[in-house]
Formats: sequence, structure tokens, C-alpha cells
Amino acid sequence: MTVSKIINLLNGGSSILSVSKNLYDIPEIRTAINIIAETIGSVPFYHVRADQEGNIDYLNDHVQYVMSVRTNPLQGPQVFWTHTITKLLLCNNAYIFPDWDENGNLRALYPLPFTTHQMGMDGDHLVITFNASRELTFPYDDIIHLQRFPAQNGGERRQATGNYTQMIAAMEEQAVKDSANSDRIAAIMQFKTALKGEALKKKLDEFKELFMTSENTTGFGMIGGDYEVKNLDLKKTPLNKDLLESIVGYMYNYFGVSKGIITHSASELEYEQYIEYPIKPIIWQIEEELTYKLFSRTEIGRYNKIQAELVDLEISTLSAKTAFYKEMVYGTIMNRNEIRKRIGLKRGPAELDKFLGNKNFETLEPGNYVVEKGGEKDGQETPSSEPAV
Repeated sequence: MTVSKIINLLNGGSSILSVSKNLYDIPEIRTAINIIAETIGSVPFYHVRADQEGNIDYLNDHVQYVMSVRTNPLQGPQVFWTHTITKLLLCNNAYIFPDWDENGNLRALYPLPFTTHQMGMDGDHLVITFNASRELTFPYDDIIHLQRFPAQNGGERRQATGNYTQMIAAMEEQAVKDSANSDRIAAIMQFKTALKGEALKKKLDEFKELFMTSENTTGFGMIGGDYEVKNLDLKKTPLNKDLLESIVGYMYNYFGVSKGIITHSASELEYEQYIEYPIKPIIWQIEEELTYKLFSRTEIGRYNKIQAELVDLEISTLSAKTAFYKEMVYGTIMNRNEIRKRIGLKRGPAELDKFLGNKNFETLEPGNYVVEKGGEKDGQETPSSEPAV
């Protein structure tokens, strides 16, 4: 596809800010969506050849360049996936257009600006149609389609959050108005003597002159003994914070996050649950769609696939990572150079490519063995004649 056709295609739909606008305009919801989108945007995807025996080869080709270096001329992988997942969470659908060069090599992935679709048949082939400024139809196998709340045709077009969204917007709008309104009545002033007509008006003017127009920078005021002030005990704002927080909590649950995740105060268990849902299901869907849409049946039969690297997400804290790598080394699952690569250190000497020996995995021949006892406090080592079986 030519550059001009791609530009026309990208301009043919809706802006990400024009869809689900009422939902995305709520700061708490935008924050929740952004955290999920950026979490997935931080996950690296690789073109690998992985067989059923556990052998994995990481390939450095055109597909990998798009996955890890530049997804399209406008976006790198992190921005691309953050944008795409934001669209998915807002619209329940996200569409990606793979662009191939004349030799059949993947050149780019473009996020399509559409929110819904119609499915149809063209002969024996399934097609997808977008209705934007003009109707566009593609073979379904040519479009990478991510979906939330899948439906038979077009997906769910509305979020199940309408009432909650209206309630949050109404309460926050009222709070803004109240904060700008200094005329809310908080107390009533009464005169201790009964006054009517001109006498009442004269006394009120006297109060304004003595109190209302006086210089007041401390927050204190003074009135005479012939006045009495009765506090109406009205709240400065009718905002029900408990109700607002409850509704926001429901909205967090709807998108799969918690307040702890939003405020970066989640426990290790809470963070693990966040990775299990909503992060992993979306990533698995990405892996499945990319593998099926980017590779032929023959290539998939030769074990080509797109695979995400989730280890850095699953172990979030320094203590968890330390414990993880310790187990990997002493369990002879990883060698020390593999760990250095994962944490961003340069490759060490060749001896670090060797797996550490672990007595737990050694098989001893039958016989008598002498276990040497450690040295005493004076540093002397004394052998023990106790046999080890």
C-alpha cells in the first residue's frame, strides 16, 4: 500500500479523544486506562521460533524490527501499544493494519481509527467493513483485531458504565461550581431587638459599614453585642465523597485495576492479581492475533510465533527479583550471563556461561562417603568420620 493511501486510511475514522469522550474526560478513569495501556506498552514482543521441546530461537528479521525498534514511521512500540490498548479499553475494539513491502516483508503496523465494524462474506472469504467517511472493506485475515467483550458482529458498542459515568461527572461538576461560589449561605444574623422597616434597613447598613467593608485579612470579624449569629451548619459543598469513591472503585473494577495499583501502594499479591487480570488476557490475545495474522500456516507449522516477555512484570519488586534470580541460578535454570543480560549488564567472562553445580541434583553411586566438618572458631578444620549415605 502506498504512503498516500495509508494516510487517507488513518484520516478516515475517529480520533481517540472523540470516542467515549464522557468516559475518558473523567480523570480517575483516564488514569486507570492509561496505567493498563502503559503496562502493556512496556512489554517487549519477540519473533521467535519455539518448538514443543522448549527450544526457543530469537530471530532478528523484519518482523522483529517492527516489534522492537519502530512499529511505524509515526510510533515506536511503546507508544503504539499504549495508543492501541487505550483504544481497546475505550471502544472495546482495536484494529491494526499490517503493511507489507513488495517482497512480502512486514514493513509497519498502523493503528486504524475505527471503533466498530461489520462482518460479511465475499465468496468463501470472511471480510470486515468499516463505516467511516466512506465504506472500507478488507479481508478479515488482513486486519489484526483486538476485542473486549466480543460479540458476533461488531462487538459491544457501548460501555456498561453509563449511569456511573453520569453520576461521577455530575458530582465533580457540582463540586467545581461550589468551589467557585462564595455566595452560599452559611449563617443567619439576627438582631436581639425587634426591628422593622426603616429601622431594620438602617441597622443592616450599619453592619455593612462596620463589618462587611472593613479590611479583613485574618479571617476574623467583629460585631456588636446587639447582634446574634446562628450557624446553619450547612456543608460548604454537597459533594458526597464516600459515594464518589465507591463509584470510582466500581469503575476501577470494571477496567481491572484497584486503588492500590493507581496510587502505587499495592501489595505484592495485589500486583500479581493485576498482572493475571487484566494484563495477561490482553497480552495473550495480542500474541494469538499477531501470530495468526503475520505468519502463514506453513510458517506457523515451523514454530514461528510472536511471544511476549512477561518476567519483568511478574516480579515487580527488588526483593522479588532478587529471590527469583537466586532460584534461577541455584536451580540451574539460568546461568549468570543470562541474568546479567536480563538486568542490563554487559556479558561477563565465559565461565559465567556455565551453570552452577547443585548438590540437590547430583546422583551419588552407592558407597561410603566422608563428610568433612567445618572449622571451629580458631579456624582449624577437623575431618569427620561420619559416613554419608
